[in-house]
Amino acid sequence: MISNNSHSTKRYPSDLSDEEWKVIKPIFEELDPYTTGRPRTSDLREILNAIFYLNKTGYPWRYLPTDFPSYSLVNYYYNKWTNNRILEQVNAALRRRLREKKDRTPDPTGAIIDSQSVKGSPESAIDSGFDGGKLVKGRKRHIIVDTMGYLLVVWVHAANIFDGKAAYQVISNLFLLLHTVKIIWADGAYSGDELFKWVLSEFNCTLEVVNKKKGVKGFHVLPHRWVVERTFAWLGRSRRLSKDYERNRSSSEAQVYVASSRLLLRNICNTQLTYKLALS
Repeated sequence: MISNNSHSTKRYPSDLSDEEWKVIKPIFEELDPYTTGRPRTSDLREILNAIFYLNKTGYPWRYLPTDFPSYSLVNYYYNKWTNNRILEQVNAALRRRLREKKDRTPDPTGAIIDSQSVKGSPESAIDSGFDGGKLVKGRKRHIIVDTMGYLLVVWVHAANIFDGKAAYQVISNLFLLLHTVKIIWADGAYSGDELFKWVLSEFNCTLEVVNKKKGVKGFHVLPHRWVVERTFAWLGRSRRLSKDYERNRSSSEAQVYVASSRLLLRNICNTQLTYKLALS
């Protein structure tokens, strides 16, 4: 049973408010029901508060403040939810709810794809590589977002894998999650007839490359592509994502879903003002 303890006072800006807990609690009750063995005694709201705290501050597990549950208990639930892809499903449920709140269909018909190379750490040495274009040794976070910038799917891989090649996997992962997307916008790294024809034949979806305008010098905003860049900026506010600190790529993906879910919750409950004050 998920605890109903009242937490009227927030210790940290990353803590769930009562309103946010009311939103996310039934999602976890559905995705991670407790059906066998002894009744669950862990306060899952505090478990989530600890995970959001680590994601926001970038602290190692063992440095978790003592007013949270023990780091080993929090890590147990985090690994469980990562391995069962529950954190990914929570992000999807929150995204659908926010889209409905903004009078959109629950699942989008348009999406944008892009990648971000991030420096690795000793922990993430496995499955890492060197991105010669960005001069970064580490991993890539390959994401697809809807036209509002909300995360649909993330796939983490070695930074030396070219975007056009990695696109096959991340797009396949997208259509395992939903089947409503009919057009995906991308930059020039995803050019090529082979990829275009594959997306069209496999998923009945159009891959449209948005190129820079010829003859225009300097920075200029490109249609659709700026949306995914903004999403990377949103995610970058979580210090756990400043580098790739995770041993397993699945944990790297889970940290992105955690950061995204926290953002979605704030938008659903209109707590952005509090969040902005916390950043200052």
